[in-house]
Amino acid sequence: MLSLKANDIKLEDYDISFKTGFLLENPLETLPEYFDIWNQLSNSLPELIDAGLVRERVLQMPELDANRLTSHRELRLAHIQLSFIGAGYIWQDRGAVIPELIPKCLAVPWYNVSKRLGIYPIISYPTLYLANYKLIDQSSNITTIGKLPGGEHYEWFVRVNNGIEIAFIKCLKPILDILHNVENREIGLIVENLQIISDCMLELKSLLSRIHEQLSAVEFYNVLRPFLTGWGGESSPMPDGLIYEGIENNKPLKVMGGSGAQSAIFQILDAVLGIKHSADKQKYLLEIRKYILPKHRQFIFDIESLPYQVKTLVCDCGDEELKKEYNKCVESIKLWRSYHIQIITKYIVIPSKKVTNKNTSLSSMGTGGTSPMPFLKDLRQDTTDAILS
Repeated sequence: MLSLKANDIKLEDYDISFKTGFLLENPLETLPEYFDIWNQLSNSLPELIDAGLVRERVLQMPELDANRLTSHRELRLAHIQLSFIGAGYIWQDRGAVIPELIPKCLAVPWYNVSKRLGIYPIISYPTLYLANYKLIDQSSNITTIGKLPGGEHYEWFVRVNNGIEIAFIKCLKPILDILHNVENREIGLIVENLQIISDCMLELKSLLSRIHEQLSAVEFYNVLRPFLTGWGGESSPMPDGLIYEGIENNKPLKVMGGSGAQSAIFQILDAVLGIKHSADKQKYLLEIRKYILPKHRQFIFDIESLPYQVKTLVCDCGDEELKKEYNKCVESIKLWRSYHIQIITKYIVIPSKKVTNKNTSLSSMGTGGTSPMPFLKDLRQDTTDAILS
């Protein structure tokens, strides 16, 4: 079997573009008339949650045939609608009362849509961000398609993260150029592209800092966060997972909630720059990849499988300017990871210490279902260790 070459990697083969990056271009806002009940429930979800009526309305819902969804965009919108409705069904009471199962009328189409997309039936990163936006004016201002409690605070949360995705687009060509130029040992061109990525990382960090402008820790932790939480594992109030009625012989499924770790961005940067993680952390990162869309996931794997790596070239060629720019690029990722730890501390760790709720397991975990700080600090240390002396 011929080994993959950098020239074989073309963004269009991975559903990635220089226009929208990993975001779905022109996502649908409404499903066909047959699926009107999903349209209606998802559009009124915050009000139904506030009134405590989500479960009642879901139980009245007919089981629709998801096979009547015929396009990728329809599937992506259906996944938003069903995942948001599912989150509302489970977390309507913010964990005070948790249903034993997701009813068949919701579970079967939700599972079907998820399987066709190659992701899990849960609000995950591709659903919360990558297809959950629409343009509201010619200035590229966006709002969300799916609705959750939190109003403008929730909207801001999604907009900031999608702003980061959009800003990362300017890294895509430099990444491809680095992969190509490593094969040809074009040192000067690699230096230029590393500089672009370093500058872009500082911009991403600046964009992340804007989260404070319209989202308080109290609003995120108490209002929005419960609906982004998964189920299953020792840290969950549902340690055995949750039954999706009519699916997998009613065996409970364990799934992670949506988190920034499910973005492809930083696994791509780790792959490009050769930032390595220990076996246990790499195992967890591979598990997280299952929540990344399959073609985006394949993009990471293909970068990792290339026979030529920039870090190897930096170590072997002895060019001091190249090493300097490589280290600067790795340092920019370290700075991002340090700032991300500050964000998690403000929005999850500190609020969790103030919680007296009986669901302490739900209170102390990140939306992905794990205690985030040890993992994030380990990733930062691995990034520090990748800096060459």
